[in-house]
Amino acid sequence: MTDDTTSPIQPEPSDPHAPLSLTAQDDQEAETLWWEGLPSDGVVLVPSVAVTPMRHPKDTWAMLVLAVDVLDDIDSDTDRDDQVVLFAGCWLPKQPPAALHEGDLVLMLTAPDGRSSSDDLVDVEMRLAHGNGWLCVGRWSRLDPRWPWTVAVTAAATLELHGEATEAGSTGSGATADRPVPGYGGLADLLAAGLVRPGDEFIWDRPGCGARHTARIHSSGTLVLANTLAYSNPSAALTALGGGHRNGWRMWRRTTDNRALDELRAKLHNAGR
Repeated sequence: MTDDTTSPIQPEPSDPHAPLSLTAQDDQEAETLWWEGLPSDGVVLVPSVAVTPMRHPKDTWAMLVLAVDVLDDIDSDTDRDDQVVLFAGCWLPKQPPAALHEGDLVLMLTAPDGRSSSDDLVDVEMRLAHGNGWLCVGRWSRLDPRWPWTVAVTAAATLELHGEATEAGSTGSGATADRPVPGYGGLADLLAAGLVRPGDEFIWDRPGCGARHTARIHSSGTLVLANTLAYSNPSAALTALGGGHRNGWRMWRRTTDNRALDELRAKLHNAGR
């Protein structure tokens, strides 16, 4: 792993609670995405830098969870607002096949009781891509605009449990690169399709930490970090690097063409049509 120092971002306004114009909100959201190493099409839910979405934008299916960081070493008196450090996602235009998106977590926002007259309350359903379906792992009714703080803990726990189960069922967490793994609809399938090759280098930049993390594809269908630890789940590799719970398919980008793993995975779907 190599660490490249990046230029510091501009300091935040002296009064972070002061009202922000729409342009200022957009700028602050873009700055947060860059600082956290998240895609530019992301939507930041926590910290609150813009208006919390209460419905899907037109022609979207759900919000893909990109990142959720929750403090787990807190006492019972800690306010939930302080417990959730980061929560972000991006809108998906249509429902992708679950079989090719194992471990992706999405949020569906609908009007309570099917009514659309008021947008001050929302029903939230959380679904996890597992096997051939999108499984419901959580459902909340009639939440107010503070709903991201309510569902974030469940999102973090779901991603953590799935990541651990994936690694235990394939290579085992922290396996070395010479342990082969069978294809399970992930990196091994990209290798089999010729969309990635052994030795391909992928990077994840974290401007907020001034770091650039690198990993290489191994012939076993794993991402091998600079410390030789290998992970079949790209998201688990980010967690191992101290990245909290992030969607590794969206974060890891190939150095040769800047394509994210998710873009390469989409080609599997297109080839299967």
